[in-house]
Amino acid sequence: MSSLEQKTRGRINLRVDPDQEARLRAAAEANGETLTGFMLAAATERADQVLERAGRIAISSAAFERFVSALEGRPEPMPTVSRYAREAGPIPAR
Repeated sequence: MSSLEQKTRGRINLRVDPDQEARLRAAAEANGETLTGFMLAAATERADQVLERAGRIAISSAAFERFVSALEGRPEPMPTVSRYAREAGPIPAR
């Protein structure tokens, strides 16, 4: 099995209406690509955009300033957490 055959093992089947197929074929031909190559490039580019956006957190500058202030500020008292930290827990110490 050649290295190209080893890289192209997956298969994705799509159903498209005749108008979609004609547009995709025309775009691929206009770009000098095969239909498969065109669709893979377009889908991969879109997937990269979606994954990059999903990995980011977008907030307003005001919200970011509040976040930074909270990180840099004094911690607020948390009596319940402090009480549980002082009490002996069910897990025995080693």
